[in-house]
Amino acid sequence: MSYGQFLVVFLVGPILVLGLLLRRHLTRRFVASVAGLALVALLYTTPWDNLIVSMGVWSYDPALVAGIILGVIPLEEYLFFLLQTTLTSLVLLGLARRSGGAW
Repeated sequence: MSYGQFLVVFLVGPILVLGLLLRRHLTRRFVASVAGLALVALLYTTPWDNLIVSMGVWSYDPALVAGIILGVIPLEEYLFFLLQTTLTSLVLLGLARRSGGAW
């Protein structure tokens, strides 16, 4: 399974399902908050991820990524930062709605 396929199956798919189930609760405020969190995740994670890959702590199989490299990490890794933040936010929104939370 390629990194892109992993993202589609385990992140994009659940994001779409949760987005559909929670569509009535996806306010502008929530969407803006998630976008802000995703930006923080991207800005926070990018430097150290590039550093540890450049140090050889881990690597990406070129056969399993699209080949678009930004810094020393593939595009899919940046997408992971953004998609994981989105999925986590939707899960938390769903749990808050289910428990009667204020979100």
